[in-house]
Amino acid sequence: MHCPKCNSDLRASELLGVRIDRCPSCMGSWFDRNELRQARNQADSDLAWMEIDLWKETDGFHVKRESVQCPSCGEKMASVGYADTGVLIDYCSECGGIWLDSGEFRQIIQSLEHDIDNMTASDYFKESIREAEKLIATSDHFSEEWKHFKTVLKLLEYRVLAEHRTLARIIENFRSPFS
Repeated sequence: MHCPKCNSDLRASELLGVRIDRCPSCMGSWFDRNELRQARNQADSDLAWMEIDLWKETDGFHVKRESVQCPSCGEKMASVGYADTGVLIDYCSECGGIWLDSGEFRQIIQSLEHDIDNMTASDYFKESIREAEKLIATSDHFSEEWKHFKTVLKLLEYRVLAEHRTLARIIENFRSPFS
């Protein structure tokens, strides 16, 4: 396969235990379908329930057909702006592969971590309901959805305690005599 940006030969590489293809010249990375999700999960397990959803916020993205070709199937890729990160993801709608320029994976992870840090207790409560709905609706990936549900509940607990310091002190005082 060849780099869609500089045409150098891509080399097999590993990113956080996930096999990807990397350009030795421009340091861009090719992710086959699902490899970006796997690398995200390895980067921070608390992010596993969050989607890298290119189409979620229709106000915040723009799509244009690029002149670059998919290194896997040769089709023209679309360039999609990822939220307000400045990252332009090159996405192949034919094979589901994703090209990220050098440093863009880290930017995406930082954006997701920022989202987690800035969610309110109310946001986490809504997410826990969504995860519970997925848990009930799916039987294929029950253990994965169960992990996601537990992660969201843990983050909800942390956020409630962070937003309500008095409640945190009461709970801590309650736990102390029994420790």
